[in-house]
Amino acid sequence: MPELPLTPNHMLGICPDRPFRILQLTDFHSDVSEVLNEQTRALVLGLVQKHQPDFLAVTGDIWCGDTHPDAAPMWMMRDLAFLGSLGVPWALIWGNHDYAWNINDAWRSIMNTPNYQAPTAFSNNHFRITLVPDGHDCPVWDIYFIHSGLQWNLPADFEWLEAKAMQLREARGQILPSIVFFHIPLKCYQDAVDSGKYTGIALEPVLCWGDEAGTGADIIKSIGGVRACFCGHSHRCDFHFLEGDVVFAYGRVTGYGGYGEDMPRGGKLIQLNLQDSTVTFETVF
Repeated sequence: MPELPLTPNHMLGICPDRPFRILQLTDFHSDVSEVLNEQTRALVLGLVQKHQPDFLAVTGDIWCGDTHPDAAPMWMMRDLAFLGSLGVPWALIWGNHDYAWNINDAWRSIMNTPNYQAPTAFSNNHFRITLVPDGHDCPVWDIYFIHSGLQWNLPADFEWLEAKAMQLREARGQILPSIVFFHIPLKCYQDAVDSGKYTGIALEPVLCWGDEAGTGADIIKSIGGVRACFCGHSHRCDFHFLEGDVVFAYGRVTGYGGYGEDMPRGGKLIQLNLQDSTVTFETVF
């Protein structure tokens, strides 16, 4: 089957008069129990109704299926149908457990789901969404989704991000603020725990698979314009810290199917301010 064309960017029109609200959802682990999945869906629906986000950032380990590949296609289509039914623009980056029998067919299924608002194709599963206020021509924020795979392969996994940021800076003549979503955390998260320089909950070691050398944070900081990064993966962690000028944060585990029963399920509500280019966030339930 031919590869999808590489056009990893998308323009999303937004309201210019208020902050842009993103609800991060992560780690459904819907391969465990349909009873637990009903709880997850009820929680997500409640979060959407309560907080009225403009966009959903879904950061992996949703249908999973790596241990049951025969059932994975059915689970994926079930979860895509649910996400598409929420009436909110959304995009997804894969987790290490999200199984695809054919990556191109899987992406086509995702992109054909209602309200999916990411590009029509990808570069190594990485992509960008650019926010443009309605009635204006100039973009105001970039949102990057970086695929961390089964584990990070650094620096290669950030080469596209570095190149794209440089290309945009040269084309625009300025650096726009941006945020980055990925599934697996970087080693700087564990460094923050070890040094005590974090705010929030850290109930397990950070699973920074593939970034044991700690190169990821340095690359992110060198890009310029990145205000914050948000990950998933470690269900019993929900903390944030400042590294240089970049905030690194966990999303709150959303799904009831994964481990970490002592961590109340929820989401991360992120607000991008269009006037002063700041980002704020909170855990929501």
